[in-house]
Amino acid sequence: MALQPHVRIMSRPRAHPDSEQDVAHIARRYGLLPLLCAGLLCTQAQAACLITLGYHDEPIPPHIERAVPSAEPQGRAIELVTQAARELGCLIVWQRLPNLRVLHAAIHEQSDGALFYSWTKARSLQLIYPQQGGRLDASRRLATLNYVLYRRQGSDVDWDGKTLTPHACVVGFNEGWSIGSYLDERGIPHSGANDSEHNLKRLEKGRICAYATLEESGDAAIAHFPGRFEKLPISLLRKDYFLVFNPFYYRQHSQQVEQLWNKIGRLREQAQAHSGIESK
Repeated sequence: MALQPHVRIMSRPRAHPDSEQDVAHIARRYGLLPLLCAGLLCTQAQAACLITLGYHDEPIPPHIERAVPSAEPQGRAIELVTQAARELGCLIVWQRLPNLRVLHAAIHEQSDGALFYSWTKARSLQLIYPQQGGRLDASRRLATLNYVLYRRQGSDVDWDGKTLTPHACVVGFNEGWSIGSYLDERGIPHSGANDSEHNLKRLEKGRICAYATLEESGDAAIAHFPGRFEKLPISLLRKDYFLVFNPFYYRQHSQQVEQLWNKIGRLREQAQAHSGIESK
């Protein structure tokens, strides 16, 4: 498999390649050219486009896998976007960032886009999602995932799909994740923390009564603490997840972005057809 560039860029001037020479220049500027040539033909360093995408460091297996900062980004969503870009002649520069900084970087044009985000009204005012006829286009999603609740083993906290008991229960969640808005709309008391590790510590100490997170992320997190936490069987909600772009980049490269979204949708459908199951 061809080696893809993986760098951490905290901030950078706006630089969007509009020619093969621009791509090569940016690759050299950030020291990417030797890396590109190590895994690709050097002529591919002069690709049709170079796209900088942020992704958060909270694992959501198998879509975003945990990896050491110096390692290549891993996971089904990473591979899907990388393959779609490659088939369009583009190269992806991945930024691994803390959760709250990923969208901040995209919104403030420190990256071109961000991986792996569901739609919210607030996000849609600052970022561009794939649309068709003025509506969110789920056919070009990366995946569909469930939000679920976790509690301490043996706790009496329960969720029947409509009501959480006991009613005074405070639910923890990852700051910046869309489940916070859902809990707020339902009038469910909630309290945010940085990530699953912090939330599980709070859950264990009784500072929160339950933890709301994506099922894949939560299952991976509680696997490190066998016998201490359990998942409630009824999900909170189910959401589609997308690759999103900042408005400036989209305006400059709308045709390229639309082609990338189209390719992502087709590749995801092909993968699902091959496996015979729907992405969760």
